[in-house]
Amino acid sequence: MLIGVDVGGTNTDSVLIDPTKINTDSHGVLAWNKMVTSAEVSDSIQKGISKLFVDHKNVDKKDVASVTIGTTHFINAVVEQDRARLDKVAVLRLCGPYSRHVYPFSDFPSGLTAVIKGYIGYLNGGFHVDGNEIQPVKKEEVLEHVRKAKELGITSFAVIGIFSHMKPEQEELVKEIILEEIPHAKVSVSHQVSGIGFLERENATILNASILHFAEKIISSFANAIKKLGLSCPVFLTQNDGTILSAAEALSLPIRTFSSGATNSMRGASFLAKTHGKSAIVLDVGGTTTDVGLLLSTGFPRQSSSYSIVGGVKMNFSMPHVESIGLGGGSLVRGAGDALTIGPDSTGSEIVKRALVFGGSDVTATDCAVAAELLQGGSLEIGTVSHVKDKFSPEYLAAFQKRAKVMVEKAIDRMKTSPDDITVLAVGGGSFIVPEHLDGASAVIRPPFYSVANAIGAAMGKVSVEISEIKLLAPGTTSKEEVLEKLRKKAIEKILAKGGLEDTIETVFVSTDAIPYVPNTFEFVIKIVADVDYSKAPKLEVDEGQFESGTRDIVKKSLYEETNTAVEEEIDYTTYRPTINKDRQWVLSEVDLDFLAIGAYILGCGGGGNPYSYMLEVRNYLRQGDTVTVVDLEDAHRYIKGEGSIVGVCYAGSPTVSHEQMLGEALMESYDIMAKYINRKPELLFPIEIGGGNGLCTFQISASSRLNLPVVDCDTMGRAYPTHWQTTPVVCTPEGECFYAPMVFANGNGNSVIMASSKSDLLLEKTMRASLAELGSKVGVVNPPMSLKDVEEKNIHGSISLAWRIGRAVKIARQKAEIDKLPQRILESVNNTGKLLFSGKIVDVERKLFKGHAWGEVVIEEVDGARRKMTIPFKNENIYCKTTDADGTNEEIVCSVPDLIAVVDAATGEAVGTSDYRYGLLVFVLGIAPSNKWTDTERGVRIGGPAGFDLDFEYKPISTYSKPMSVIQEYAY
Repeated sequence: MLIGVDVGGTNTDSVLIDPTKINTDSHGVLAWNKMVTSAEVSDSIQKGISKLFVDHKNVDKKDVASVTIGTTHFINAVVEQDRARLDKVAVLRLCGPYSRHVYPFSDFPSGLTAVIKGYIGYLNGGFHVDGNEIQPVKKEEVLEHVRKAKELGITSFAVIGIFSHMKPEQEELVKEIILEEIPHAKVSVSHQVSGIGFLERENATILNASILHFAEKIISSFANAIKKLGLSCPVFLTQNDGTILSAAEALSLPIRTFSSGATNSMRGASFLAKTHGKSAIVLDVGGTTTDVGLLLSTGFPRQSSSYSIVGGVKMNFSMPHVESIGLGGGSLVRGAGDALTIGPDSTGSEIVKRALVFGGSDVTATDCAVAAELLQGGSLEIGTVSHVKDKFSPEYLAAFQKRAKVMVEKAIDRMKTSPDDITVLAVGGGSFIVPEHLDGASAVIRPPFYSVANAIGAAMGKVSVEISEIKLLAPGTTSKEEVLEKLRKKAIEKILAKGGLEDTIETVFVSTDAIPYVPNTFEFVIKIVADVDYSKAPKLEVDEGQFESGTRDIVKKSLYEETNTAVEEEIDYTTYRPTINKDRQWVLSEVDLDFLAIGAYILGCGGGGNPYSYMLEVRNYLRQGDTVTVVDLEDAHRYIKGEGSIVGVCYAGSPTVSHEQMLGEALMESYDIMAKYINRKPELLFPIEIGGGNGLCTFQISASSRLNLPVVDCDTMGRAYPTHWQTTPVVCTPEGECFYAPMVFANGNGNSVIMASSKSDLLLEKTMRASLAELGSKVGVVNPPMSLKDVEEKNIHGSISLAWRIGRAVKIARQKAEIDKLPQRILESVNNTGKLLFSGKIVDVERKLFKGHAWGEVVIEEVDGARRKMTIPFKNENIYCKTTDADGTNEEIVCSVPDLIAVVDAATGEAVGTSDYRYGLLVFVLGIAPSNKWTDTERGVRIGGPAGFDLDFEYKPISTYSKPMSVIQEYAY
């Protein structure tokens, strides 16, 4: 027999299942109940499970194989920004000279930052991707920061080192030093939390550290409750991928339970409603939040692409794509009429004391729903119904229902992939709040046992292990296959230790990715799952009474009482106007940056690196009062003297490194060296390539507190290309001459290079790439200044405007729930100078490293219809698209460079970089016409087309280029 328990902030649900009867009318459910979650959580668990045995007396406790618990306690603490359950955290970055402008909490909501941010320390340390130290850790420096945090009363620490998931020894050393100084400290080290992606891993580590004390109390109380019931079976907690982990493991990694409740509920809803074969929206309504997710036709939740957002915080967990809104049975209702609000704060488990139907004085969503049902002639048997009879006017209840309906409908619209109506499954104890009719829903269904769907989903689960490592494979030492086999054996050892059944072990994911510009270096990922051998599963031993009152002191203190929680008005992207001042300068806003980041990544054509961290740095400058401006090329003459000195800047190196080793002062160092070398300060800046992170890098140094220089709306690629010599100034430079000397590049860690001259741009490129591996595989580059005439003749105009328009189109489509129209909207934003080439699911990815670049190909298969396949070879960026029939016949090249080939996440409209390609991701592929500076000359096609990648087929354009309208021209008054 299996027991599933869902411990929510308001209710605790319990279910007893006989897995041999799951195909009967009873779904195998022998007994179930709901209890109000008590202040002492273990009381609720004990009472709920005890009642299961009372309700079904034929079950012997010794026949119970496991108790699996799903809880929203930890995610609720973050969503509610609850000071009583979240500790202040000291964040210690082992980063050397990097990442300081994208400081911790840069992308946290302001309220959550106020609750968690305790101390920030930047320390020596970190590793380059080749395994060499950026700097060694200094014990005295660590102790200095630890003691400062200690003086502030902080005992929770998050330790994050650059490339620590590859080499964790520095993080482990710092943890030892912290515990020597503060033996009772809670320390979360990032290499145990998640994989590559410094900022996202740091965010997850901070949240994990913040809830460690709370997790110890909650999880130990769970184990204690099971022990008191006389059950000797193992205790598991559900995690966000639908599998389970032991209670002992959950003590150090409670963040793994984030969104597990939603996953369990969605799987339970699919099981109960038998929705296999069609998609549905699931609304899991608890006492505090409503979790909204999309069930695929397989019965499993749709996963987020490569990251997830919880409580407004971005993390690199591939979790179910779920949105949590502050609407639950215990949500507090305030105001009246159009000013009426519901939540986001909630009475939680105190609903039985505070809600009107239970004799309290607070107005909750439950009170309003019960009163509205009475008004309509029905009755919800919750508490004492008479307490709310005639308590509210019909107008008040209508305002409540309107507000609840709008909240749910907006969440459904954001989750839908099409404006078409879709089936909505309402589950969870608070699902009576959900209206019977919703705009956008073909039907609203409450399946049998809907109120305990979470517990049903929790009762059955597998254990899993995922291992990620970066390995240097020196020639003649070992092969990729041998490394994978060693990792698989390591994973098997771990899953057996977790209680996995050996003969059920299944490898569900394997990846081997070459690290660009780092010779013979690969990232390996392997994930396996297995059924549980409950007799061998580890148990969490708790001393009798150790946590008897462990959770009684968790008295919720809502942030609502301390801060202004007025909901910011949602920006209407269709009517948004950028700011163009009287001098025809485009003064960037945070909205503009958001548009630019999305658009630049799509223009990256799979390469260029994710602009997210670049966007955060510039946004930090704006929030500090800086200004960042863009000017039209036609206005550039106002800013120069004589012929002008206009400089193109960029970063060069591995996108993998960019994701992990965040920005330092490399560009500023290169700029200063160039200005000194040419004995002249440049007057304007522009990005070398608009595609990827380089599309925003210029704004880092152009801000008013930095160089205070405008950025010209142009670039030299109109996209991203893998090499420096594949730029339009080189196209315009006669054969045998070098355009890009002198060039300066620096790594921001005390190393810089001046390339004073070169016989050719190709040789200059090779020399720079050869230097990259020795400089950490990422450098900031400042190119030789260009005259105004050269910029006008040799650069691509309106590139920044183009990125802005693409990003704006994506945001509008998402806001209107027109996800299915994303390809059309993006193509409209580029003046319809492209085509939708393909839509489908990634079914294969192969990567290899050759001369520093990540070469490979991705295979996409149609989900419906003829099941054709598209193969896209790439060299950092996508090179061409080839389609074949399902049987491999009728091969046709449908698009190639210099046309832009963008692979886009079908669920979000955001670009999927070549490093993010993974099996199962639903995508669409766009081809977009390039600037005519690539196509008007034979030299342009030779450098930027198939021949530039040593391919021997002829370039055939898919469309005719149309110059994008300048944002300044359109919106200037």
